[in-house]
Amino acid sequence: MLMLRTDFKSLQNEVSREMEAVAELPRDIRDALFHTILAKLKDQGALQDLTGMLDGNIWIHTGSFLSEMQENSRNVRLESRHVIYLLEALLVLSDIQHELLAWSMEKRILPQQQELVKSILEPTFLYPCNNPFTLDPKLLASLEEEGLAVTFGLLQECGLSVAPDNPTGTWDLEAKEPLSALYGSLLMLQQLAEA
Repeated sequence: MLMLRTDFKSLQNEVSREMEAVAELPRDIRDALFHTILAKLKDQGALQDLTGMLDGNIWIHTGSFLSEMQENSRNVRLESRHVIYLLEALLVLSDIQHELLAWSMEKRILPQQQELVKSILEPTFLYPCNNPFTLDPKLLASLEEEGLAVTFGLLQECGLSVAPDNPTGTWDLEAKEPLSALYGSLLMLQQLAEA
């Protein structure tokens, strides 16, 4: 699972492999998955219900339209583990983060958010104790006011004490797992969103 990587490069490589696999899915499947996950993120408990069935046939539980698509593509069933990877990452996150991610998906600000998360994780991933960091003003400038508030909400829910008026924080080792899950989720969701 992506939260257990020993260094940032390993995490990056693992998520990249999953993204490449998802990119090979037909565009209509990726689009359907994007919108199904968006709907599940908005409905508290629905994502938990879906991921509670991870050992079963995920295509049946994500909706009849995906089941119909599966009938037309044998590869879709083979790639379900990559979707499960994303769902497991999303499960690490809180219900509040699910709602914030749904908003981010609709506003198409996932790339800016993942760059910001990467800028925190990459230099601090191996630090076992508290380490100060400052968010890059250029990355913050790429987000509009509401997007900035949502992004800081995602970071705060990971356990980081940062805010739009205070972009300097201290790395907390306990933030590593949720922040890694957030990073993986943002990249995978962006891959689903891309045409």
